[in-house]
Amino acid sequence: METRYAYVARALAEAIAAGRHPVGSMLPNELDLAEQFAVSRATVRAAMRELQASGLISRKKNVGTRVEALRPSRSAGGFAQTLNSIEAVQQFGVETERHVQRVADVVTDDALAKALGCRAGRRWLRISSLRLVPDDASRTPICWTDVYIDDAFAAEVRARIDTHRAIFGTLVEQISGRRFSEIRQDISAVGVPEPIAEPLKAAPGAHALSIRRQYLFNSNEMAEVSISVHPADRYHYTTRLLRQQ
Repeated sequence: METRYAYVARALAEAIAAGRHPVGSMLPNELDLAEQFAVSRATVRAAMRELQASGLISRKKNVGTRVEALRPSRSAGGFAQTLNSIEAVQQFGVETERHVQRVADVVTDDALAKALGCRAGRRWLRISSLRLVPDDASRTPICWTDVYIDDAFAAEVRARIDTHRAIFGTLVEQISGRRFSEIRQDISAVGVPEPIAEPLKAAPGAHALSIRRQYLFNSNEMAEVSISVHPADRYHYTTRLLRQQ
């Protein structure tokens, strides 16, 4: 089985390849596609990001979505993710499953403070989990994620871990009554740490990407940090660099 946005992306890619949407033509708008596939507009936007990352379409504000090629410019493999907004990060949480492995209260020592980008001695709630694609028969995790929630929100987050399905950032926003204005993201190459290799179904030391995201309110106040380890053979990360007008 596929995620909803992967199904929409695949169906549209097949329609483009079959000539039902010729190169140079415009795709239906988000609302029409959402009605056609009986999904939300957020799901359609996630599908559009995948098609855009593969080179099949281009999108321009106030113009629409144009078909650029019959076939993807790159072959798909593993889990593809195109993130260019806070909303896109939130959509990732909606379209994948979280399986919590352990929960603990922690105080940062020097090493952890450096990893998170905060001062030593700060208190956090740490939630460790695996992310999987729903209904994937192999049940192979996409990543292992340690989410650190500021102690001010820890009690309420802990109480709602089992019922909150989206990313924890949206829960922190609900609890605080504030919205994150920025996510700072750092990506580095690492080896799969031995303690998480078995649950990740990966070899210890195997090539992986480590992605750290710091969630900040508009006062530059950091309320959450996540560190995810993605085995290299299961994850493809795409960004787009555009020339400024």
